[in-house]
Amino acid sequence: MLRKMIYGMVLGFLLILASSEMAPVGATVEYPTLTLYIHRVQAIDPIELGWLENGPELRYTITVWDGETWLKEEHEASSNDDDVTVNMEHAFHLTKLTASYTDIWMRLYEMDGSRYDRVADISSNPEYVAGDQAPPAPRGALYHGRYDLKTNVLTGDVTAKEGGYLKTSGDYDGSIETDQNDASIWFDIWDNYEAPVAYAGPNQECYPGEKVNFDGSSSTASSGSSIVRYEWDFENDGIVDAEGEKTSFTYQQKGVQSCRLKVTDSIGESTQDLCTVTVLNPSPIAQFVFSPPSPTILDLVYFVDQSDDDEYITDWYWDFGDGTSSALQSPTHDFSQKGDHIVTLTVTDNNGAQNSKILTVSVMNLPPTAHFNHTPNPRTNTDVQFTDESTDPEDIPLSACLWEFGDGYTSELQNPTHKFTSKGDYDVTLTVWDDENATSTFSMKVSVTEPPPQEVTVPIPLWVIAFVAIVILAIGISAIYVRKRGSRATT
Repeated sequence: MLRKMIYGMVLGFLLILASSEMAPVGATVEYPTLTLYIHRVQAIDPIELGWLENGPELRYTITVWDGETWLKEEHEASSNDDDVTVNMEHAFHLTKLTASYTDIWMRLYEMDGSRYDRVADISSNPEYVAGDQAPPAPRGALYHGRYDLKTNVLTGDVTAKEGGYLKTSGDYDGSIETDQNDASIWFDIWDNYEAPVAYAGPNQECYPGEKVNFDGSSSTASSGSSIVRYEWDFENDGIVDAEGEKTSFTYQQKGVQSCRLKVTDSIGESTQDLCTVTVLNPSPIAQFVFSPPSPTILDLVYFVDQSDDDEYITDWYWDFGDGTSSALQSPTHDFSQKGDHIVTLTVTDNNGAQNSKILTVSVMNLPPTAHFNHTPNPRTNTDVQFTDESTDPEDIPLSACLWEFGDGYTSELQNPTHKFTSKGDYDVTLTVWDDENATSTFSMKVSVTEPPPQEVTVPIPLWVIAFVAIVILAIGISAIYVRKRGSRATT
């Protein structure tokens, strides 16, 4: 049975490929094939043929609706027996079908040699049946079934499973009398059709204003059909926005969107699939400028926020690279140390997205200021103390100094002493260097004079000194004696 089914599917597929009546431009449309396998026919009651009764062979006709016309196949039994094993397969290519179901009529009869045939009753339906396949027939003569290709369910006249086949019989109409022309047919039915499967593609992410490409080419149809229509509803609002196997759409609204794909196959069956498109919140664009462009530690630096967002920014965070920070939108800052400072601005928008911008602020070096003093007033051939009073704005010790005394002598000491050998005016110059080799020079006119003349002194002889000392001593002793005598006289 499986071999016969495969044979029928392959045959149907080849015949469908040969047909292009409904195929859209540039595509080959496939249509399903319905196969009926007649296993056995049996006349239960003698079919009334008059004097020819039991003579001619049993014949049957199968008529299937393809959506526009009736397809008919006929077969005559190989003998005139009342019970004949047929084992005949009949394939019907439903190229006009626009629904998932079709109607099937089967008629069993004997030819009487005239233009009329004698029809056997193979139906459970007790009513008269007339159709365009045959002249009016006795009640219950024709089998009528409706087969759904999508569900593989056969409805209509009563059938029973017997010996692995479906059996339709005139006995199923409740008649128990003979000569009712009752007969039976054992058959099987199948198709090569399955409902389509839509696939809208994987879930995707994008930003507002970005084009999103959709590809429904992975949607599938069975070998008995083709997908002939792709309908896209990009926002799942029930409105078809585009058609075609591949398309694109640009989302403007942030959030999770559902895109629905509906595919319809060549018999009109449809199925749907959803994919989600997450329209992301774009990060803000952090940007700022500062002035002056080359500040020093004496300058106040102005930072101006120039960040942008598709909605609005709610938070600013500044990291000045020197251990300090600010949450103002456009702050000012003074740097206490020269050098390169990595300044980072991080902004946050109303949806929580963040972005950062980094710039380097180079705080420039300030040159030192040279200055000195000296003590005492310079005299020739006397030591003059020179004292360095230079300063550096960054409070960084100076790296070097050079004294030029104006008399051809120099020194690299910070606080040197120097003797001028001749009087006159000397331009003493001090040059200092800081840690970045910036220099400063200070000059001072130093006037060197001769020392004053020394006073001449005559040495006093020793005897004179001794005589003066004796006189002073004698005067002192006489004063003491007079005072004592005056005290006695008073008493």
